[in-house]
Amino acid sequence: MAKRVLVLCGNGVATSTVACKKIQEYMANANVRCEVIQAKIGELASYADKVDVIVLMAMGATLPDTVNTPLIKGLPFLTGMGLKETLEEIKKHLQ
Repeated sequence: MAKRVLVLCGNGVATSTVACKKIQEYMANANVRCEVIQAKIGELASYADKVDVIVLMAMGATLPDTVNTPLIKGLPFLTGMGLKETLEEIKKHLQ
């Protein structure tokens, strides 16, 4: 069964789309099977316990303390700085 990555942003459209594509491409090239889901922060409750890692694109947003899923800040997907390291960290959580 493929692991799941949840990419959250304010509206679940623009920034999460960019991150989803980069994650999908990187994991495919690394032969890591995963499903990448994009959603709005308000939809977190629907996914929190069903994913293996969360990528948070909304800068300044925080998740409730009840969420125990590994959290990765998504800023490198927007700036490009530290992107490879961030993708490797996601990969580590999926393997």
